[in-house]
Amino acid sequence: MKFFEDASKREHQNWNKAVSAGFYILLFLLFVNIIMYAYKGAELVSSFSMFWIGIIVTFGYQFILNRKSEKK
Repeated sequence: MKFFEDASKREHQNWNKAVSAGFYILLFLLFVNIIMYAYKGAELVSSFSMFWIGIIVTFGYQFILNRKSEKK
């Protein structure tokens, strides 16, 4: 018994794009934190915030890509 349907090839491609975007956002935030810590001695964004920003960007971007591909 399946609870979820299998993702289409397009949905899988959209997921890969979204994960890449989320990863690069997290790298950018980490870079900003390191630079800020080096100059001011304090973090600009907490680890908790970085985690949720990465999750929101990944799932949000996937949602947007899936909606765009449905319209085509």
